Amino acid sequence: MTGESGGSNSNEHIWMVALFEKEARATELLERLSKIGIDTSEATTVRVEVDENQRKSVSEIPDSSLPLSTTVRNGVSGALLGAALALFAGIFLYASGLFIIHGIEGMFNHAVVFVLTGGLIGFAAGLIISATMKKKPAKIPVSEINRLKSAGYLVAVKMPPNLAERAEGIARGLGAKEILL
Repeated sequence: MTGESGGSNSNEHIWMVALFEKEARATELLERLSKIGIDTSEATTVRVEVDENQRKSVSEIPDSSLPLSTTVRNGVSGALLGAALALFAGIFLYASGLFIIHGIEGMFNHAVVFVLTGGLIGFAAGLIISATMKKKPAKIPVSEINRLKSAGYLVAVKMPPNLAERAEGIARGLGAKEILL
Protein backbone atom coordinates (compact mmCIF):
# COMPACT_ATOMS: atom_id res chain seq x y z
CA MET A 1 0.00 0.00 0.00
CA THR A 2 2.61 2.47 -1.06
CA GLY A 3 1.61 5.52 -3.06
CA GLU A 4 4.22 7.00 -5.38
CA SER A 5 3.88 9.87 -7.79
CA GLY A 6 6.58 11.15 -10.15
CA GLY A 7 9.17 8.58 -8.94
CA SER A 8 10.37 10.84 -6.11
CA ASN A 9 11.12 9.39 -2.65
CA SER A 10 9.72 12.50 -0.98
CA ASN A 11 6.20 11.59 -2.23
CA GLU A 12 6.29 8.01 -0.94
CA HIS A 13 3.69 7.27 1.71
CA ILE A 14 2.56 4.30 3.78
CA TRP A 15 -1.00 3.62 4.86
CA MET A 16 -1.59 2.53 8.43
CA VAL A 17 -4.91 0.86 9.21
CA ALA A 18 -5.79 0.38 12.90
CA LEU A 19 -8.84 -1.20 14.52
CA PHE A 20 -10.19 0.23 17.80
CA GLU A 21 -13.19 -0.76 19.89
CA LYS A 22 -14.03 2.82 20.93
CA GLU A 23 -14.44 5.88 18.73
CA ALA A 24 -12.71 8.07 21.34
CA ARG A 25 -9.49 6.04 20.89
CA ALA A 26 -9.67 6.43 17.11
CA THR A 27 -10.15 10.18 17.44
CA GLU A 28 -7.30 10.40 19.95
CA LEU A 29 -5.02 8.53 17.52
CA LEU A 30 -5.71 11.10 14.81
CA GLU A 31 -5.03 13.96 17.23
CA ARG A 32 -1.72 12.46 18.37
CA LEU A 33 -0.61 11.71 14.82
CA SER A 34 -1.28 15.29 13.75
CA LYS A 35 0.87 16.49 16.69
CA ILE A 36 3.89 14.53 15.40
CA GLY A 37 3.54 16.03 11.92
CA ILE A 38 1.37 13.54 10.06
CA ASP A 39 -1.28 15.07 7.82
CA THR A 40 -4.56 13.54 9.03
CA SER A 41 -6.79 15.55 6.67
CA GLU A 42 -7.06 12.50 4.37
CA ALA A 43 -7.57 10.06 7.25
CA THR A 44 -10.69 7.93 7.28
CA THR A 45 -12.59 6.47 10.23
CA VAL A 46 -15.17 3.78 9.53
CA ARG A 47 -17.49 2.03 11.98
CA VAL A 48 -17.33 -1.77 11.66
CA GLU A 49 -18.67 -4.81 13.53
CA VAL A 50 -16.03 -6.49 15.67
CA ASP A 51 -16.21 -10.24 16.27
CA GLU A 52 -14.48 -12.18 19.07
CA ASN A 53 -11.49 -13.17 16.91
CA GLN A 54 -10.77 -9.50 16.18
CA ARG A 55 -11.15 -8.54 19.86
CA LYS A 56 -8.12 -10.58 20.83
CA SER A 57 -4.94 -8.60 21.17
CA VAL A 58 -2.35 -8.86 18.41
CA SER A 59 0.25 -10.09 20.90
CA GLU A 60 -1.46 -13.28 22.00
CA ILE A 61 0.07 -15.57 24.62
CA PRO A 62 1.67 -18.60 22.94
CA ASP A 63 0.02 -21.93 23.76
CA SER A 64 3.21 -23.21 25.42
CA SER A 65 3.07 -20.51 28.09
CA LEU A 66 -0.59 -20.87 29.04
CA PRO A 67 -1.16 -21.32 32.77
CA LEU A 68 -1.47 -24.84 34.12
CA SER A 69 -4.83 -26.29 35.03
CA THR A 70 -6.01 -25.94 38.61
CA THR A 71 -5.51 -29.65 39.22
CA VAL A 72 -1.83 -29.51 38.26
CA ARG A 73 -1.29 -26.25 40.20
CA ASN A 74 -2.84 -27.78 43.33
CA GLY A 75 -0.71 -30.91 42.90
CA VAL A 76 2.51 -28.93 42.54
CA SER A 77 1.61 -26.65 45.45
CA GLY A 78 0.87 -29.70 47.60
CA ALA A 79 4.17 -31.30 46.60
CA LEU A 80 6.16 -28.19 47.51
CA LEU A 81 4.35 -27.72 50.80
CA GLY A 82 4.63 -31.42 51.67
CA ALA A 83 8.35 -31.50 50.80
CA ALA A 84 9.08 -28.42 52.93
CA LEU A 85 7.15 -29.71 55.93
CA ALA A 86 8.70 -33.17 55.64
CA LEU A 87 12.20 -31.65 55.39
CA PHE A 88 11.80 -29.75 58.64
CA ALA A 89 10.15 -32.69 60.37
CA GLY A 90 12.84 -35.09 59.12
CA ILE A 91 15.70 -32.89 60.26
CA PHE A 92 14.10 -32.45 63.67
CA LEU A 93 13.40 -36.19 64.08
CA TYR A 94 16.88 -37.21 62.91
CA ALA A 95 18.68 -34.61 65.03
CA SER A 96 16.72 -35.58 68.14
CA GLY A 97 17.28 -39.28 67.46
CA LEU A 98 13.56 -40.05 67.46
CA PHE A 99 13.47 -41.47 63.94
CA ILE A 100 16.51 -42.89 62.18
CA ILE A 101 16.18 -45.06 59.08
CA HIS A 102 18.58 -48.00 59.28
CA GLY A 103 20.62 -48.49 56.14
CA ILE A 104 20.76 -44.77 55.42
CA GLU A 105 23.59 -42.84 57.00
CA GLY A 106 23.83 -39.12 57.55
CA MET A 107 21.42 -36.23 57.90
CA PHE A 108 21.58 -35.30 54.21
CA ASN A 109 20.44 -38.74 53.05
CA HIS A 110 17.63 -38.73 55.62
CA ALA A 111 16.58 -35.24 54.47
CA VAL A 112 16.43 -36.38 50.83
CA VAL A 113 14.23 -39.37 51.76
CA PHE A 114 11.92 -37.16 53.84
CA VAL A 115 11.66 -34.51 51.08
CA LEU A 116 10.80 -37.08 48.41
CA THR A 117 8.26 -38.80 50.65
CA GLY A 118 6.70 -35.48 51.71
CA GLY A 119 6.58 -34.30 48.10
CA LEU A 120 4.75 -37.41 46.95
CA ILE A 121 2.27 -37.26 49.82
CA GLY A 122 1.74 -33.52 49.24
CA PHE A 123 1.24 -34.02 45.50
CA ALA A 124 -1.37 -36.70 46.13
CA ALA A 125 -3.11 -34.51 48.72
CA GLY A 126 -3.16 -31.56 46.29
CA LEU A 127 -4.71 -33.69 43.57
CA ILE A 128 -7.34 -35.06 45.95
CA ILE A 129 -8.25 -31.59 47.20
CA SER A 130 -8.45 -30.32 43.62
CA ALA A 131 -10.71 -33.19 42.59
CA THR A 132 -13.11 -32.62 45.49
CA MET A 133 -13.40 -28.86 45.02
CA LYS A 134 -16.56 -27.63 43.28
CA LYS A 135 -15.97 -25.86 40.04
CA LYS A 136 -18.17 -22.79 39.68
CA PRO A 137 -19.28 -21.83 36.19
CA ALA A 138 -18.01 -18.43 35.09
CA LYS A 139 -20.73 -15.81 35.16
CA ILE A 140 -20.68 -13.14 32.49
CA PRO A 141 -21.80 -9.74 33.82
CA VAL A 142 -24.46 -7.84 31.89
CA SER A 143 -21.95 -5.14 30.90
CA GLU A 144 -19.76 -7.86 29.36
CA ILE A 145 -22.69 -9.16 27.30
CA ASN A 146 -23.36 -5.66 26.00
CA ARG A 147 -19.67 -5.25 25.18
CA LEU A 148 -19.76 -8.35 22.99
CA LYS A 149 -22.32 -6.66 20.73
CA SER A 150 -20.38 -3.41 20.29
CA ALA A 151 -18.98 -2.07 17.05
CA GLY A 152 -15.41 -1.12 16.32
CA TYR A 153 -13.75 1.72 14.45
CA LEU A 154 -11.29 1.30 11.61
CA VAL A 155 -8.88 4.19 11.05
CA ALA A 156 -6.81 4.58 7.85
CA VAL A 157 -4.05 7.21 7.78
CA LYS A 158 -1.49 8.03 5.06
CA MET A 159 1.96 8.93 6.41
CA PRO A 160 5.63 9.20 5.48
CA PRO A 161 7.55 5.91 5.97
CA ASN A 162 9.92 7.44 8.54
CA LEU A 163 6.99 8.09 10.93
CA ALA A 164 5.27 4.72 10.46
CA GLU A 165 6.99 2.95 13.38
CA ARG A 166 6.26 5.84 15.73
CA ALA A 167 2.63 5.97 14.60
CA GLU A 168 2.29 2.21 15.15
CA GLY A 169 3.61 2.62 18.69
CA ILE A 170 1.05 5.34 19.39
CA ALA A 171 -1.76 3.15 18.02
CA ARG A 172 -0.66 0.18 20.14
CA GLY A 173 -0.46 2.42 23.20
CA LEU A 174 -4.06 3.49 22.62
CA GLY A 175 -5.19 -0.15 22.52
CA ALA A 176 -5.51 -0.89 18.81
CA LYS A 177 -6.67 -4.47 18.36
CA GLU A 178 -5.20 -4.85 14.87
CA ILE A 179 -2.65 -2.76 12.97
CA LEU A 180 -1.69 -3.09 9.32
CA LEU A 181 1.10 -1.08 7.67
